[in-house]
Amino acid sequence: MRVPKYRIVLLGWLLLVCAHAQDQVQQHIIIAIVDENGVPVPGARIVLTTSDGSPSLRCQTGTAGICALPVTGAGPFNARVETENFYAAEAGDLHFDRISSIELMLVHQREVREVVDVVDSRPAINPEQINAQEQISGVDVMNLPYPVTRDYRNVLNYIPQVVNDLYRQPHITGAETYQTLVLFDGFNVTQPANGQLLLRVSTDAFRSINVQTSRVSAQYGKASGGVLELNTATGDDHFRFAVTDFIPSVQNRKGPIFDKVNPRFTFSGPISKGRVWFLEAADAEYDNIIEKQLLPDMNHDVYWRVGNLFKVQGNVSARNIFTSSFNYNYAHDQHAGMSRQNPPNTTPAVSEPMYQASLKDQYYFSSGQLLETGLGFNRYDLDQVPRGTEPYFLNPDTAGGNYYFSAYTQADRWQLYSNLFFKPLDWHGNHQFKVGVDLDRLRYDFNFQRQPISYLRTVDPLPQSGCRVVPPIPSPCSRYSEFSGPAVGERHGAEFAGYAQDRWLITNRFLVEAGLRFDWDEIVRGLLFSPRLAATYVLNQSGNTKFSAGIGVSHDATPIFLFARPDAGTRTDFFYDPAGLLTSGPVTSVFSINRATLEAPRYLNWSFGLEQKLAGQVYLKAEFIQKRGTNGFAYNWVNPVDLGPPGVNDYTAHFQLQNRREDHFDSFEINLRRVFEKGHVIMGSYIRSKSHSSQVLDFNVDNPVFSTQQPGPYAWDAPNRFLSWGFLPLIKGFDFGYSTEYRTGFPFYLVDNQRQLAPLPGRQTIPAFLRFSPYFTLNTHLEKRFHAFGFYWALRGGFDNLTNHRNYGSVNNDVDSPQFLTFSGFAGRSFTGRIRFLGRK
Repeated sequence: MRVPKYRIVLLGWLLLVCAHAQDQVQQHIIIAIVDENGVPVPGARIVLTTSDGSPSLRCQTGTAGICALPVTGAGPFNARVETENFYAAEAGDLHFDRISSIELMLVHQREVREVVDVVDSRPAINPEQINAQEQISGVDVMNLPYPVTRDYRNVLNYIPQVVNDLYRQPHITGAETYQTLVLFDGFNVTQPANGQLLLRVSTDAFRSINVQTSRVSAQYGKASGGVLELNTATGDDHFRFAVTDFIPSVQNRKGPIFDKVNPRFTFSGPISKGRVWFLEAADAEYDNIIEKQLLPDMNHDVYWRVGNLFKVQGNVSARNIFTSSFNYNYAHDQHAGMSRQNPPNTTPAVSEPMYQASLKDQYYFSSGQLLETGLGFNRYDLDQVPRGTEPYFLNPDTAGGNYYFSAYTQADRWQLYSNLFFKPLDWHGNHQFKVGVDLDRLRYDFNFQRQPISYLRTVDPLPQSGCRVVPPIPSPCSRYSEFSGPAVGERHGAEFAGYAQDRWLITNRFLVEAGLRFDWDEIVRGLLFSPRLAATYVLNQSGNTKFSAGIGVSHDATPIFLFARPDAGTRTDFFYDPAGLLTSGPVTSVFSINRATLEAPRYLNWSFGLEQKLAGQVYLKAEFIQKRGTNGFAYNWVNPVDLGPPGVNDYTAHFQLQNRREDHFDSFEINLRRVFEKGHVIMGSYIRSKSHSSQVLDFNVDNPVFSTQQPGPYAWDAPNRFLSWGFLPLIKGFDFGYSTEYRTGFPFYLVDNQRQLAPLPGRQTIPAFLRFSPYFTLNTHLEKRFHAFGFYWALRGGFDNLTNHRNYGSVNNDVDSPQFLTFSGFAGRSFTGRIRFLGRK
């Protein structure tokens, strides 16, 4: 058996380092950094200075919040500590002839400052950050104006390398949503079956949102797209109370009527001071939706949702920290998907309960190790019910009857993980080792029931006899689809992963990170190895220029929804010509999997980054990412025939899951950022990217297309994209916030009246795709914070889509329709207001 070279190299690396573990350890002064709850703070920058002009001493805390500095002389010394999302801390007159260690505290940045003279940590290039990462702080999430601020998923779109599709699903580095690992306070919360981001939590509860796009640590797997980290706050020794958007809004529809209300309530504080703290973050939403492009008596929808996050942190001891949380959400939409093409009676009622719970224990050993263990659970339910039993039909312009598809699903995940961070080891520099394991158990239950669909070639009503029996002559029917009986099934999956990694700080300017990860799952059953190697180099002692580069292999979590498709039902189609004669049919579509032939998809990601501090405290970042995927999963039509005249009869179309998909993603990003005092910031970013695949079609029982697989762009491909946002001070206590995005319009494919891929009229190229017009939005708000009645308040007003640009969300893509290329579904200019009750200091 031939052993891969990368395993030999990594094994040699580990043996070489361990063989010198007994090397001498220098005497150092130990500096520990903790937050206001006693939790160690990793990545804190520490600078020791003296009054005699000696060179400054610098270090950065590791995972356990500790760093060691070789100190010459007794002092006195002055210490300054800084890191992102914390206020800076200083300590003076330190004499190390009396002490050999010191503990300093950093306080998280907050919307209301309790001390007038607190100072934000200054931005700096982090010499020990290897991964390509973007971050929005919890304060930014609350400060930035963006459409529908009650849903945090909308702010993700203002993070470079994240593109939200038309359904608010994020795509990182051009990948499918299920190819992203979403962590909520460290736990995997992606929907276990389809990988979508469905978790909801109050936007006022966030501490930070981080996105890792490349050079990702071996600790993180199952994600060729990247890692999305959602981190929430916790309480401290002060009781805090805030309420947002508790006043309903109105809309003008031939007079003022109720619009919406979405209150958010946050309460935190101590259960036992200095030991146990809690956070309660509740939110609710009620929307009275009016679709302007529908008739007045059939243009109304109601959406409502309630949610609550409850979180407790307790310090069992100074070295043992325990955290637990429970998050619940329930959403109901009376007419899900209502639009110009889908009047209310053609839409289903959808209910979606969600449950998420977690327990995490962190133990810091006196010798410097950290053991972190977590147990998590999440479950996502879906209950989709049509509004009646009238026959469902689609004509070139709209839908009619009642929706055809009833669905009830449950998907849940149990997760157990453990990470061990070793004490730093000095040998030709400094080594920080960590190892870990992750065990997941997944379950997916489904119950589907479908009614027939009639496809019409004209806007005439559905014939009374329907389209299944012999249609009238001439016939408006072009196609009729019927489905097998109830599809009921259950799928289980187990996943096991482990990793080992070494961060080797060769000098204070040169850092190398090498790691190896393995993954196994019950479905594909192959043992998958993912080697990673990355490095960063700071050009000079000033720390104003940094280069980073890395290469790594990654794999995705096996998408259960693809493997459940053979049991999700079958479809039988009948095709008619304009005279009402049957041209093809019955044509039965079935889906199958030959697991013996399947391999796990594999992705190779490499990147190069530059960070540079410019004049005026402006920070520039440039990043190039290239990703190549092979063996991707996609269903293929393995026995294709021509369904047009003369057609086929009693034919079975076989769609089989195969490993033939190849994905290509290339991206270049340039980013400028300037941070001011008191949380004010401005950012601008341009991204040039390409997200293409050799197989972009997703065949399933509800997709009526018959075709061989086709290459092309993904539906969220946006080659040119510009983002900018900021929160800036004006006069007399007013702040100005804005966000803007310009991007290339998303692509869409063309179909005919039988819902088959079609070329542009007068052309022969199939499939043909066009793009929506370029997307542009500018959102501007003014905010005033003031003190009244003994409390702090914040009042905001402004416009979303200030220029009233027509950013369409749907299009008539039927080349046979008189309304071909009619666009609809855009949100025009709207005034929005917000009031926040911030409590006392």
